[in-house]
Amino acid sequence: MSLYEQIKADLGYLKLDAAAQSFATLAEQARVDEWTHIEFLARLIAEQATADRDRRLTARLRYARFPYRRTIEEFDYDFQPSVDRKLVEDLATLRFIDEHRPILFLGQPGCGKTHLAVALATLAVEAGYRGYFTTADNLCRTLVRASIEGNLASKLKTFTAPTVLVIDDVGLLPIGGTEASSVFFQVVNTRYEKGLPTLVTTNRGLPEWGAVFGDTVVAAAVLDRLMHNAIVFNIKGPSWRLREHNNLQIASTTTNERSLN
Repeated sequence: MSLYEQIKADLGYLKLDAAAQSFATLAEQARVDEWTHIEFLARLIAEQATADRDRRLTARLRYARFPYRRTIEEFDYDFQPSVDRKLVEDLATLRFIDEHRPILFLGQPGCGKTHLAVALATLAVEAGYRGYFTTADNLCRTLVRASIEGNLASKLKTFTAPTVLVIDDVGLLPIGGTEASSVFFQVVNTRYEKGLPTLVTTNRGLPEWGAVFGDTVVAAAVLDRLMHNAIVFNIKGPSWRLREHNNLQIASTTTNERSLN
């Protein structure tokens, strides 16, 4: 076996697959461009490091279970002028993670709450943090089932371990029953005590949360944790989905008129 083949085989054995795959190309480029040994080694390591970062990011995004990819840049502030653009851009620096600040997004369905929450959580994942997305209903159902099956303690970590947790649609469905409201509180309280930011979207006003939880005491305890040092967006504007629906209707009407003509 030649020295070249030995190096490539050893790189593969060490699971440095990206370096192994690019070794021949970089070695030839180093010969042609007369790189120093250090320059060649730096390029080879950079290939492997880039591949590792991309692989880990892909794994973190898969783990996060975001329903879709959204970015801050895609948000239409002209359509939702009640959203403070400067505040959103400040949050995009991820300072809210270091400052342990929850974020609440209030507003009617379709106003962009989930877009902003997912976009901020995605930025956190891209920066190397662990993120996770769930609906309030899924969180409660999952943990109530885990409690029945006797593995609540381990399952709680799904929601309490990630640096950033998005809980979507609080209040869309009632969090009925003592057990459901209890596990929801446990998640919020544990994250509060650990200083981990929770991003919550809701179409209910905060005074309505007592009805959502079916217990004003539990609702007050949850809000006490979520509102401490929180950043609150109260989005007052039309629905993105209705805009798309109206645009579709206009397009369909125009098409029909052309057909008739």
